[in-house]
Amino acid sequence: MKIDFLGRWSSNTIRGERTASIIIDGETLVECGPHTLEALLDLHFDPLSIKTVAITHMHLDHYVGLAELLWYRAIYKSSEPLIIAGPKGIKGNTESLLMDVKTPEAFEINTQYYEDSPVDDIIPFRANHLIEDNGYRIESGNITLFYSGDTAYSENVVKGAEKVDFLFHEMTYTDDRKEDAAFWKHSTYSDVMRVMKESQSRKLIPVHLTTESLDLTRKAAELFSNITIPEGEILI
Repeated sequence: MKIDFLGRWSSNTIRGERTASIIIDGETLVECGPHTLEALLDLHFDPLSIKTVAITHMHLDHYVGLAELLWYRAIYKSSEPLIIAGPKGIKGNTESLLMDVKTPEAFEINTQYYEDSPVDDIIPFRANHLIEDNGYRIESGNITLFYSGDTAYSENVVKGAEKVDFLFHEMTYTDDRKEDAAFWKHSTYSDVMRVMKESQSRKLIPVHLTTESLDLTRKAAELFSNITIPEGEILI
């Protein structure tokens, strides 16, 4: 398995960072926020080679780049349908999004949707966010990972992440902002460490970061060998 980071950031946009997204073996894209297509091209991935996109939820920083990706595949005449996995409503929302951006009628938008249902070895688990949000347990060969999406602490996420090799868990807030985390239904450092411990995940990779939580991730990675900073690629 080869995992590349296309972005690691939350919606608190800053220069030099892109919203959280990973691509697995050049074929499975998890999240498609603004500028995800640019990130793919910058890292020399062929957007036509993507087979599946798993969207955790339909907030801007996780989702709106999907229209751009679909335009690209139509312009360059992808011969294969793009499988799109997401929570209930993603088909209708995506069709509305494409209409809102005035997608030309001549474009062939070739898609298959899976709402709240497994796609091959990609299994959704409902997380705990402001809107419907799925985490995903993904198996490839003998490696298993879990990607949390945006979520407050969730026993269902713990279940989905049980004994995975890699836990990609959002860590938007440090512990001193736990009230903000509770209001927005996001996770603090302590929430993430609790999920890791209870799920018995082998390695933690915090994502959906802010400046403060990235600094904390760097410090934690210096102390604990089972915490990894999200950057570059992971080759297994």
